[in-house]
Amino acid sequence: MTEKKINQIISHQLVKAREELGYTQIKVQNDKIIRQSTLSKIENGVKNISAAKLLVLAEYYKKPIEYFFKK
Repeated sequence: MTEKKINQIISHQLVKAREELGYTQIKVQNDKIIRQSTLSKIENGVKNISAAKLLVLAEYYKKPIEYFFKK
């Protein structure tokens, strides 16, 4: 699997996890997790996410880290 494909999977799963909780990007920003503009770029595949930030979001979304690597 390529790095690009892995990043696409992570991006998709981030959107899915956020939407499952009914959260908007603005709510995530207002909760001081990540800026909305940065989250938007990550979710749209424009920017890669660091391992540390992925772990922070996993905890915030109440998902195991493995969730973000599922197809």
